[in-house]
Amino acid sequence: MKSEKKKWRPSPPLIVALTVVIVIAGILFAGWLNARRYRVKARVEIGEPAIEMQSVRSTIAGSPISLPDGEVAKTAVRVREVTGLLMGLATLAVTEQMSNRSSANANALVGLMAQRNILPPGIRQTSGEGVLISDCATIYTRYRSAPLGIELVSIGSERKDGPAIIVRLAAGGDDDSGGALLIARKTEAPIPAPFAPISQILAMGWNIEPLRERSFMPEEIEQLNAWTRQYAAAGK
Repeated sequence: MKSEKKKWRPSPPLIVALTVVIVIAGILFAGWLNARRYRVKARVEIGEPAIEMQSVRSTIAGSPISLPDGEVAKTAVRVREVTGLLMGLATLAVTEQMSNRSSANANALVGLMAQRNILPPGIRQTSGEGVLISDCATIYTRYRSAPLGIELVSIGSERKDGPAIIVRLAAGGDDDSGGALLIARKTEAPIPAPFAPISQILAMGWNIEPLRERSFMPEEIEQLNAWTRQYAAAGK
C-alpha cells in the first residue's frame, strides 16, 4: 500500500505576509537603484552673500562722510584757523620789518598776505579793514608794528559755531608778551580792546589756554623785541 505524501501548502496569512515583504523590498531596491543613478556630489561653500553685501556697500558709498557738527568741534576748527593765520601773519610782519617795509596797519598786512596768496585754506579776505572770513567765522585782525603785536578775534557766524576766540602774539617786556589763546566763557562776553592786558580780559569773562599749535620760548619773544626795536629805529 503506497503511502501518499502530503503536499505543503502555505496558509493564507503567510502568503499575505510574504507578499507584503516582497513588495516592500522591491520598493526599497528600486529606490536604491534610482539613488545610485542620479547621485549628485554636492559641495557646500560659505561665501559672502552677494546681494546683502552689495546693498551694504551701496549704502556706504551713497552716504557722504560728514564732519563733526557740534559746538566743540567747530570751536576746535576755528582755533586751528586763527592759529595758522597768526603764524603766517607774524612771519610776514617780521620779514617785512627786516626788509624795512613795515606794514602801516592791519589792513595792509592782510592785503599783503592775500596778494602773495599765502592765506590759510578756507580763509578769505573781505572789503572790511583787516577783516577775513571762513566757513564758520568772521576774523578781525589787530596789528601794531612796535613792539610787534598781532591779535586775531574770531566771531562765530552762528551760535552753534562756538564762543568768541582771541589768539595773540605780542612782543614786549611785560607779562602780556608771548602767545596766548583766549576763549570766551559765554557767547555774550564783551570783546576786549586791542592788546588789552590779560588780567583785564579774564575779568571780562574769558578763559586763557595754552597756544597748543606752537609754544614760544622766552628767547624767541626777546628776539622779536630785538627785531622790532632794530627796524623801528632804522625807519626813523
